[in-house]
Amino acid sequence: MTGHFDFLKKPLGKEIALILVIKLVLLVGIRLVWFGPAADVKDDGTNVSRHLFGTPSAPLEKSPK
Repeated sequence: MTGHFDFLKKPLGKEIALILVIKLVLLVGIRLVWFGPAADVKDDGTNVSRHLFGTPSAPLEKSPK
């Protein structure tokens, strides 16, 4: 019975395995750099209006529940 890793005894198998490992490392590195944890988003209309228009908007009234 042949082993699962007999393909690594051939040069082509070693090269393919090495390329796959390098690709995996690069993909994980790219994911960690560009797709990190999501930033907390605050819905603050006052800061947005101050930034866009230069004056704060009137605070929104919350509807009673």
